[in-house]
Amino acid sequence: MRRIYITISVFLILTCGGITKAELSPTAEKTLTTIQWVSIPAGEFVMGSTPEEAESAYTDAKLRSSLLEKHTFQAEVPSHTVFLSTYYISKYEITNAQYRAFIDDTGRPTPRGHDGEETWKDENFNADEQPVVGVTWFDAQAFAEWIGASLPTEAQWERAARGTERRIYPWGNASPKARHHANFARRFNRPTPVGQFTNGISSNGIYDLAGNVWEWCLDEYNTTFYEMSEKEVKKNPLNLRFRDVLRARVIRGGAWDVGSAFLRSGLRFKFYPLDSTHTIGFRVVRPSPVIKK
Repeated sequence: MRRIYITISVFLILTCGGITKAELSPTAEKTLTTIQWVSIPAGEFVMGSTPEEAESAYTDAKLRSSLLEKHTFQAEVPSHTVFLSTYYISKYEITNAQYRAFIDDTGRPTPRGHDGEETWKDENFNADEQPVVGVTWFDAQAFAEWIGASLPTEAQWERAARGTERRIYPWGNASPKARHHANFARRFNRPTPVGQFTNGISSNGIYDLAGNVWEWCLDEYNTTFYEMSEKEVKKNPLNLRFRDVLRARVIRGGAWDVGSAFLRSGLRFKFYPLDSTHTIGFRVVRPSPVIKK
């Protein structure tokens, strides 16, 4: 699969009326040049899981003593066909260095842990090349919009992680091995610098889609959203009625502190959009999906 990396100073955003130029600040333009993009070609893919696949995943999770409950796996059902237009997704999770530039330029608050503690005062989470954590959904989406991008939709994230082959994990169907495929199960007990696990890259060459940190998606979490898409091919699906609605958002991919059962690319999880934690970060996509303000 061909990979495309693009650097631009003025980003083109899709709008209902066509193509519009979004002017970026000089700092945003400079930060944009530090992001490598991977092209995902337009086309269909099968999203979600069959009942049999979900049941098998649940059984395996129980054997691993996972605390995941059955309803979590049922939210992956049914499998359904989705069509996505061409998009670009960041090769790596957004880093502390990139997020610091955003804060310096906009005055947005620094990252905070779940209890309000200052994330960057802890050496476990403040290295430049570590993925930024301690950001709310609104923080992550604000960064994305600052560079003329967006958080990925749930469909875009799953397509990037599973490819068109419906891989169980980004690297394939082999069970995760700590220190080999991904950062999980507290083997490092902190997020690792992005791009460390070459054996864990996706079919399109994207790093850290499993483990390291959970990643915010654009969508609201809805356990029955897939059922609405079962009978017809959905084009560029997005479950977000209004940008500022205070409902749980989707997070994907697992993190450094959870077991292998959380690393499956089909697993859907959720978190409240105003909360932050040291296990959730994000990556970005373009062009930006159109959402209501």
